[in-house]
Amino acid sequence: MEHRVELSLEPRVEHKSGNDEPHLTQHLQQHYETEAEVLGLLVDLEARYRQYYNLYQCEMLAQKTLIERIWLLTQRYLILISSEQSCRYPEVYTLSTEEAIVNEYEEKLEVLRASNNTMKKSLLDINQHCKEFYAAYERLDKAQETPFIMGDSHHRSIKYHKIMAVDVFNYLYAMVLKLKCYMHQLDPVNLESVEEYRDLLHNESLMEEFDEYLKVHFVYCRCLQPSQTCPIVKLKCSHQNLVNLKYVSRM
Repeated sequence: MEHRVELSLEPRVEHKSGNDEPHLTQHLQQHYETEAEVLGLLVDLEARYRQYYNLYQCEMLAQKTLIERIWLLTQRYLILISSEQSCRYPEVYTLSTEEAIVNEYEEKLEVLRASNNTMKKSLLDINQHCKEFYAAYERLDKAQETPFIMGDSHHRSIKYHKIMAVDVFNYLYAMVLKLKCYMHQLDPVNLESVEEYRDLLHNESLMEEFDEYLKVHFVYCRCLQPSQTCPIVKLKCSHQNLVNLKYVSRM
């Protein structure tokens, strides 16, 4: 008696379970997914802070140029108003000169104000991403002894990076608020306020330490950083505003 074997031409459908890694419990699977989400948000946050820091450095260069001109205008204004007391007819020649100094002073001050507002707005935008990172971090199961939670020989713990993220924002935001506070003290008749603002801009020692902190320590893994495709990075900073100033400085 012959036995015939019929071959089915229909494709065999294999039913896979929803869990690609069946050796993991559902809780552990969710934890690893949250770890991946937190890591992605952290790497994105690192990139945003580096981009902001480049903007900050560009703004500082523009502000240094502005404050030197404001310092000179303040000196000229003080000399002008002091000479009026000994002049018999001060209105003959000082009115147009005083108006020109005040107009240029206000123009430079407005660019300075816009620069600080730009940095503040950029930081507040970053803060929204910080909140997303903090919220995802809180969903982690801190009791899990994974390399992401505990850290390993090549990476610090995620808690360490979360603390650094808070410190970086607080430092940069405090710096912007300090600049805005000093800027509000600027006055054409107060040379000391201009010199204090100028000293604040030239205090590079603290920023050198922060530069290392941001670019060396606040990095989870350099292999996750995107490679630069072009060495020329265009920043939207106050340098372009210096070119478009109405009142040309006379040095």
